Parts: sequence; C-alpha cells; structure tokens
Amino acid sequence: MQRPELELAAQDILLGNLRRGTAEWNGQEYSFVVPSLTGYPFQWFWDSCFHAIALIHIDLNQAKAELDTLMSAALTNGFIPHIIFWESEKRDYFLSRNLVATINPNFSSTIQPPILAYAVERVYHATGDEAFLQRSLPVLVKYYRWLKENRDPDGDGLLAIIQPEEAGTDCSPKYDEILGLTDLSNKGFIEALNKIYSSYELIRSDETGMLNADVFHVEDVLVNSIYALGLQSLARLLGNSIESLEFRDDASKTMESLVNKCWDVDTEAFLDLNGLQEIPNRTVTISSLMPIILPDLSPDIVKRLVEKWIISEDHFWLPYPLPSVPASNSKFIPGDPHGFIWRGPSWINTNWFITKGLKLHGYQELADDISAKSLACIQKSGFREYYNPYTGEGLGAKNFGWSTLILDM
Repeated sequence: MQRPELELAAQDILLGNLRRGTAEWNGQEYSFVVPSLTGYPFQWFWDSCFHAIALIHIDLNQAKAELDTLMSAALTNGFIPHIIFWESEKRDYFLSRNLVATINPNFSSTIQPPILAYAVERVYHATGDEAFLQRSLPVLVKYYRWLKENRDPDGDGLLAIIQPEEAGTDCSPKYDEILGLTDLSNKGFIEALNKIYSSYELIRSDETGMLNADVFHVEDVLVNSIYALGLQSLARLLGNSIESLEFRDDASKTMESLVNKCWDVDTEAFLDLNGLQEIPNRTVTISSLMPIILPDLSPDIVKRLVEKWIISEDHFWLPYPLPSVPASNSKFIPGDPHGFIWRGPSWINTNWFITKGLKLHGYQELADDISAKSLACIQKSGFREYYNPYTGEGLGAKNFGWSTLILDM
C-alpha cells in the first residue's frame, strides 16, 4: 500500500468515525472521532490524543477540534475524564453493558495515560496556531498539577492508578495477582473489577481515600513513562517561564524514579510497583519497555531492553511484533481473547510508542522493521483494534481509530 492510498484509507476511518453536534447536558458543541462506531461510541481520553496525532496527516483543523473538545471537558479543578458521554442518548445502553466508574453521569471519574500535552505539542507544531496553544496551556497546567496533587501521594514522581482501566491495558496479566484473578477470562476479570468498584462505592469522590485503601494501588510503568513524556512536552510549550521549570523538574523526578525504583537489574526490564509498599510486579509486558520513549534513558538500559526483550524471538520478536505480552509468558494469548484483552495480541498504539523510542535512541532500522510489519497487519486485515502477532489477523473492533497512527510511524 503506497502512502497516498494509506492516507485515504485512514481518512475514511477517522472522518467516518467523526461525531459532531451539541451536547444536551451542557449545550456545548463537540467534534471528535470515536474509537469505533459500534463498541466505543464516545470520546476516550488517550484515543482522542492518538486520533489528533494521526489527523495531523489528514486534517489539521480536525486535529485541533479533537483536542479542543477533549480539553473542554476539563473540570474546574483540572481533572479530565477518560470517557465523555457527549451523546447522552447512547449512554444508558452503553453503561448497561460496560463497567464505568462515574460520579457525574456525563463522564467517567477515572483517568487514562496522560499523553495530552504531547498531543497538543504535536498539533501546535504542525499548525503553528498560537491561539490553539494559548487556550490549551491553562488546561494543561491545571491537568498535570491535578495529577501530581491527587495521584502521587508519596511525592516520588510516580503516579498511582486505582483500577486497571486507568492504564488503558485493562486485562493485562500483570494485574492478575493484585486483582486476585483466578478465573482467567473476561468474565473473571469483570467479577474482580466489580469487587474494586464495590470497595470504592462510598469513597469514589475521595482520591486520597481510594489510594490509601490500597485496593488497587499501582505505580504503572506505562502510565508514568507517558506522564514523563507529557511533562516534558508541557515544559517546552511553556517556554522560558517559571511554570516551565516546574514541569521540567517534575519530568526529571518521574524519570529518576522510573530508573531508580522500577528498573530491575536481574529482569532487565521496568516493573510496575504494587501497593503502598511498592512491591515490584515481576510480570513483564509491553509496559516494561515503555521508558524507551524517554530521551534521557541511558544507552545501556536501552541496549538491554532491545537485546533481551524486543529482538528476542522467545519474547517479543514474533512475525508481527510487538505482542502486548511476551510469548514466553505462560498466560500469553495470541489469538482472539474474547474481550480478555492485552494478553498477547499486537497493538498499533504501543508499536507507535516503541518505534518512536527506538528512533530516538538510534535504532532506526529496527523501528522501520516494526513499522513495516505493523503496516502489513493493516494491509492484511484493515484498521483493527489489535492483531494476532503470529498471523497478522485483525481482531477486536473494526475501523478502529488509533490504528491510523500508522501514518505517524
């Protein structure tokens, strides 16, 4: 598939999934791309950031509108939800079939990986639109301060998540132990998730209370790698201001803690920290590679991640890499997971992250190889939610928005 044909195909997905209108619940206009018209009919936080980055190559005005719509959902305290139910007439049916934490019925009460500042930076650089930047900066400053104040209680620079959906890697086997998951199926996962929701029922509006409850308290490597990336972007966007120094320092602290607390010399990978006691979770997944996206990561650590994990055929280097879980994991499921996701198949968004990191650290040829194999999945199966890492077969939702990130690889 040549570039013009690929762009047209991606445009069909992105603009075909476009929703525009005025929300009944707040009278606000919206313009955003849903991840999928069927399974995901609302605005998701990190999906929208990915959509905006892909839209840079298709429609610059819609790239701005995507992020403007997302940021318009920010609360006065800075919090931005991970799902916004702009089309409220679809909400009740969706919630009858999906588990979503809510306080206000119009949006979720949880977060997703905080890539927003990076997405704004990319769109700003592509458009040069100063007005877009100026209306974005106050929202970004409040949002990243909210994260620091509400999700980093020990002040080590590492955000804690309170349930697995906040990392975007919902059913990953790395959460099995902390969830107490014994029924390894989507049904078992939902039952375990319901227990978390029940534990939070009386304290759902109390961020500190939920963290201190230690029901599901995880300093997640993927989330914090993206957090550091976002902080670095925000510091650059703020120029030579005092606020810029604030977020640059925050980014450095997060980076230092990822290396000092999450890097495991024996495993040669980054490990999540579980609970208030910060117990290393020794289950290696695609998250364990994510700090490669950060420019300050030492060449030695990058080399170990590449040689031990990425290019190893025993782990991540399968015919259509990179699987969400290494093939060496006994819980690896390469095929259709029947909703029990993030336990094997390859995803375009994580491939996009890893290729960006590989290029940053001088592994251009390896990054190009992953990009080519990602494109081969799309040529074979279309823009799907995820892919079988052995066959390239498309799985999950069809016409899936963030798989158009192939345009940016």
